Amino acid sequence: MSTRVGIVPLEGGWSLRDEYPLVRSRCNYNVVDVYTIAEITQDYHSNASVNRNVEYVFPMPPSAAVCSFKAVINDTKIIKGVVKEKSEAKKVFDQAVAKGKTAGLLQQEHADVFRVSLGNITPRTKISVYISFVSIVVHDGSSAQALRITLPTAVAPRYGNPPTDIPWFGTNVQNRFELAVSIQMNKPITSVSSPSHPIGLTLGCHQQEPTSDHDPSKAYVYLGTPTMLDDDIVIVVSAQGLDAPRCSVERWLESEGAEETTDAYALTLVPKFDLPPLPCQEYIFLVDRSGSMSGGRITAVKAALQILLRSLPSRNTSFNIVSFGSNHTSMWPSSQTYAASSMEEASRHVDAFDANYGGTELHSALEFAFNSRNDIRTGSAAGSERVPTSIFVLTDGEAWDLDRIIQSVTKNCEAAKDAANLLRTFVLGVGNQVSTAMCEGIARAGKGMAVYVAEQEKPDAKLISLLKAARGGVIEDLAVNWGDIEDLKDGEDDFEMVPASNTQMYPQPSSTSSLVLPPQEQGSLSLYDESHVEAPVETGPQEIKVVLGPPPVLQQSPQSGKLPIPLYPGFRCSIFAIIKQRKNPGPHNPTIKISGKVLGRDVALQVPVSPIAANPEVIDGRLEGGRLLHILAAKALIQGFEDLPTSPENKAQIERLGKRYSLASSVTSFVAISENDEDDLPVPQAEAKIQNSSASSGDHSSCASASQMDLLSEDEEEAEDSGVDRRMSTYAAHADAAEESDDDMGFGLWDDWDGDAEDVRPHHRLAPATFSAASPAYSLAPATSSPTSPRYSPVSPKYSLSSLDYDALSFGVALPPPSSTMLLPASTPAMVVDQKPRALTVASVARTQHFDGTFPSDQDHFSFIFGGDEALVTSAFQLPPLLSLANNETTENGNGAMKMTIWATILTLACLEKKFAGDKEAWELLADKAREVVLGLLVDILGLGESDAQGAIIKLETDALPLF
Repeated sequence: MSTRVGIVPLEGGWSLRDEYPLVRSRCNYNVVDVYTIAEITQDYHSNASVNRNVEYVFPMPPSAAVCSFKAVINDTKIIKGVVKEKSEAKKVFDQAVAKGKTAGLLQQEHADVFRVSLGNITPRTKISVYISFVSIVVHDGSSAQALRITLPTAVAPRYGNPPTDIPWFGTNVQNRFELAVSIQMNKPITSVSSPSHPIGLTLGCHQQEPTSDHDPSKAYVYLGTPTMLDDDIVIVVSAQGLDAPRCSVERWLESEGAEETTDAYALTLVPKFDLPPLPCQEYIFLVDRSGSMSGGRITAVKAALQILLRSLPSRNTSFNIVSFGSNHTSMWPSSQTYAASSMEEASRHVDAFDANYGGTELHSALEFAFNSRNDIRTGSAAGSERVPTSIFVLTDGEAWDLDRIIQSVTKNCEAAKDAANLLRTFVLGVGNQVSTAMCEGIARAGKGMAVYVAEQEKPDAKLISLLKAARGGVIEDLAVNWGDIEDLKDGEDDFEMVPASNTQMYPQPSSTSSLVLPPQEQGSLSLYDESHVEAPVETGPQEIKVVLGPPPVLQQSPQSGKLPIPLYPGFRCSIFAIIKQRKNPGPHNPTIKISGKVLGRDVALQVPVSPIAANPEVIDGRLEGGRLLHILAAKALIQGFEDLPTSPENKAQIERLGKRYSLASSVTSFVAISENDEDDLPVPQAEAKIQNSSASSGDHSSCASASQMDLLSEDEEEAEDSGVDRRMSTYAAHADAAEESDDDMGFGLWDDWDGDAEDVRPHHRLAPATFSAASPAYSLAPATSSPTSPRYSPVSPKYSLSSLDYDALSFGVALPPPSSTMLLPASTPAMVVDQKPRALTVASVARTQHFDGTFPSDQDHFSFIFGGDEALVTSAFQLPPLLSLANNETTENGNGAMKMTIWATILTLACLEKKFAGDKEAWELLADKAREVVLGLLVDILGLGESDAQGAIIKLETDALPLF
């Protein structure tokens, strides 16, 4: 069954399905360097005949800090939300609704799922809900200078029981979504692309229509047409200098509304150094083979795994592969030594993969992987070297049991750290509706990294980037020196220094407790007192009240405690701090310093500090008086407490941060009450009951969405008239194998789609393309309708793509003239691997590599890499002068055969360099392994020194490149 969610009455059945249609849904993003400030607006219209209480559920990025909530009724009445403790907010909301007041409640139900409830919505009412959030833009994983902006439009189908009651219903209505992104970078933008949707782009300004004042660091991105709410919207932005370390500071004074004067720091950097490789390591790959991984997802993962298997270090390596779904299986009971035979066995094992394991039971698979580690199974003798383990999870993350999984990862990684060992988890999130909350949570708890690939992206390079990170050691004893904080102890005595752990917990005293006198003051008791009245006795667990001391002078997240802060070359790391200041503070610290150790070597970095550069009008308009960096730092601190086991103290810390910085969280909610309702009337009896979201017994499965036929375009109506059925469940073709839920939630109503079935959606994806300054030029012409789909012509009449050559577009388009507008189709659909077994791809070349790193030197291999060109194949057997045969040497025996192997390996590397230069991240480790073995052969066979052998490799590769 395909299901959607929209705004629906808390009580009612199918007869009420058309009462609250979603009229419009839109999101405006402001990207400022590596930060975003966004506002989501959802417009509904009530067709009800009586007052009703309604609610809806929608997704949010898990990294988003929701910091403002308001509802506008009929464009005139505004009710603004304030943050209260979650149960208190619910109580205030219920009381207001019972009095007939218009009220709103926003609650976090899951790490990436929120619920809005609206009370006493009058008939024929327009409802506009505004939700603001801020976040730091995550690293894309494909480049150190690329950022990945993701806006979920649907909660992905997930295995298991949802954490809250959801008003599911399943009519066949699709709602449109509008997106506008204003981008302001510190340096010129070099590329903008979307692997998920066709996008429009205006360079040099912050609006759709070009302006004469061109700024190369600005861009405006919008969807080609309003999209359907089915796939997450992903935009990848690259700009010069994005990998450079930066530290921004923001001061918030008491006189500006802060509870106390503080500085908030945001340090973000992409480390650029060579981490010394670990001398030995165990690799365990957990591969999601649930029904939701069917089609292109599992095919692409299989191809990426073939490359990865040949990229593992040849020495001191062990590995295993675990498949999971509703159950899990492993290739071997425990990891085996990485050798030619085990690699080939694993390669055949991966070839047989299919998405036939049912649901996504990730927890038990992770526990198996943790317990099957060689270090756990065999133990380690006292004083012996322990073998680090890296666990790679390849999944769409479609499961609800996030908390249990995070606790399992945290427990096992901390236990390994306590045993003087290293255990980390890395995640590759796969698909267009991947659960980023699950993927980021696993990586964060395991001090690894998470990267994502949409169904139109190649996973090879990103998976290899994770392997590169895992091969290196970790930075231990990492510390950030934020400046002379200790000086605050002297001078003004504005506040008391209180450690973070200085808290007191005690049961809340009962109001009916009586005073117990000391024994010497007590009189004798009568065994029969006629005036005695039995005092009530409280039963059950008492509420534990936590009294926190003042916040410490320095609050930092993440902290380097039992586990190190994850800091890997090529991956963005962000560290936040809130530092208390005096009432009359001096200037902020000009620099901060990072220091630590990796495998016994000191590492250090000094970063200059500068005030945050953001448009005050945007901040004031979206954040309701809050401060951007303070909100981001508070969100990071809250995340740290939410990752810990639940306790009264942790909940109290989250509540204080949520209230102080106006943030929705697992402990705090927004509640908005209209205090001046002229129509405060008793609520009709039919609507008097308010269901509790956390403990409702009502059956929402009968609730239905509203009809949106008036929003369908003419071609969509024709499709409806012709009997085209768009209600194609993602798992309908896999009903026997896939046991997981296919329920979708989001900004209204939409359908799931079967990746294997013909796509009959009324909108058309354009030809594959990426916008890049480094791309070959693609001709631009005066705007005309696209031959593929006239619906995706650019809004600006000035420029458009003159034609849609799929091959040409797959390599990108050049930067248009200043302040021009152009339309960019979705990026190359690369999840489906070539069906021809000998098609020349990175994966097919990787499969020919021997375990030692060399490549075959026979005619079949040469014909493969030269595309069957007989002349080139013949010339390949002619060794270059550097490898010329000596007396009695032939290419079939002895040193002559080894020289031929060297040349075949060099030729294959030249093939990769020439034909797959854009995919270098995917094959770079293969090439490193090959060059390493060639270096050894040149030293052994030709008697060259190591430096001369390295020069010989460069000369041989130079000679080989012209052949391709």
